[in-house]
Amino acid sequence: MEQGILDLHPGLVWGFGIVILIMLLLDLGVFNKKAHEVSSKEAAIWSVVWISLAMAFSGVVYWVFNQDAGGHDLALEKFTQFQAAYWVEKALSVDNLFVFILVFGFFKVPKHLHHKVLFWGIIGALIFRAIFIFAGVEIINLTYLSQFIQNNSSIHYIIWSFIGLLSIVLALKYLKEEKLFLIIALLFGILLLLGVNTKYIIDINNISIPEINIVMTLFGLFLVVVGIKSWGGGDDDESEDYSNTAGAKLIKQFWKVSDNYDGDQFFTVQNNVKMATPLLVVVAVIEFTDVLFAVDSIPAIFAISKDPFILYTSNIFAILGLRALYFLLSNFIHMFSKLPYGLAVILTFIGVKMLISPWFHISSPVSLGVVGGVLVLSVIASLIFPENKRSGEES
Repeated sequence: MEQGILDLHPGLVWGFGIVILIMLLLDLGVFNKKAHEVSSKEAAIWSVVWISLAMAFSGVVYWVFNQDAGGHDLALEKFTQFQAAYWVEKALSVDNLFVFILVFGFFKVPKHLHHKVLFWGIIGALIFRAIFIFAGVEIINLTYLSQFIQNNSSIHYIIWSFIGLLSIVLALKYLKEEKLFLIIALLFGILLLLGVNTKYIIDINNISIPEINIVMTLFGLFLVVVGIKSWGGGDDDESEDYSNTAGAKLIKQFWKVSDNYDGDQFFTVQNNVKMATPLLVVVAVIEFTDVLFAVDSIPAIFAISKDPFILYTSNIFAILGLRALYFLLSNFIHMFSKLPYGLAVILTFIGVKMLISPWFHISSPVSLGVVGGVLVLSVIASLIFPENKRSGEES
């Protein structure tokens, strides 16, 4: 059985955590202790720092597997898994920048407060991404078709039957307006119910069951559809009322919100009443926006690797560098107008990779080459054929 990094070097978990903690403390507690507008030079330096750390860590991944697992081929596979997952997440995270710019413009957030909002948004991402990735890996391991339908445990039957029925009920109740999510949730529920009851319908001992994974198949279908639908998309976001999004509504349920900002404070007191400031609302909107984007990015990286540590570390390095990249690109985002087309191709490619994986395996080096090539071509196309109109600019 292939060993994971956690088996080879448990100390890497602590090392990764300590490095991230130190960098975050330096970022907010030393270099950005006082709220200020981040210059392009400062953003460029931090971008180089985060990308360099990610590249160095990928080198550690290669070294660990080459030394301890005894093989260049396995080390190269793990190295390219990290690289591919990192750049996929980086590319999809860059797409967040378009929305972040619109959110900051909508709420008229002063530029010197952008850094604090993004910092706390990233803290939330560290937590939510851990939940999504580690839970997702476990669910995937439990939903391989052959093992799933052959499991004779009554607990297995009860739990997955309940989840299947719950998925169908919740989809019909809450997802009627979201057709894509409705179809995916219904398919998930139906497949689970069919899976746990298959052995009662046919003799499974006399048939050959391919290594199809229920969750990965649904993820693949989802990414293909999202990729096709998002071809050059993004214009609808410009007219969205972000004050009525889920994040904003959540804050308003618990606190009254003041009309004005109070420096970099999340709460203020007016007429002896404690109130949330618009800054807290913006943080909540950014958090929920990241969760929605994770619906695309997390399934995408599952097609690259099943090692939760590689997935999480590559994901976090990409997200941590996003904040600096925002300040670096916010004034030049119009120069990347063709990036949504590239992201649509990447999502579709990864979705297809998931769907055909039981019969044809596309290696991590090939995936990395496709992702890198599409990103480079989309950026070059943006520079050759620039978009004249700058949408979503801050007033």
